[in-house]
Amino acid sequence: DVVVPDLEGPLEAQVRQEVEALCGPRPGAEQHRLVEVPADGLLELLRAAEVETGVRLSTMRRGLDEDTAAFITAAAAGRHARRILGEETEHG
Repeated sequence: DVVVPDLEGPLEAQVRQEVEALCGPRPGAEQHRLVEVPADGLLELLRAAEVETGVRLSTMRRGLDEDTAAFITAAAAGRHARRILGEETEHG
């Protein structure tokens, strides 16, 4: 599965184009499946996690505000994994 959060704005079009290319036919290989996951509430949950744990989220020295899409995408993948495992919570 290739998880794509429902982003808004110009980034959505770019991400969608790249993911659709990944999910296209691949000779001799199993085709990836595009899975759209709602991103509602994820940013708030990530911000709350930073406050609750006292740990600043960062990737390559970029924080949540500098690279929001990366963190939302990772959180959406986690949301999808929980659904696969049947562990959906009040936050999805």
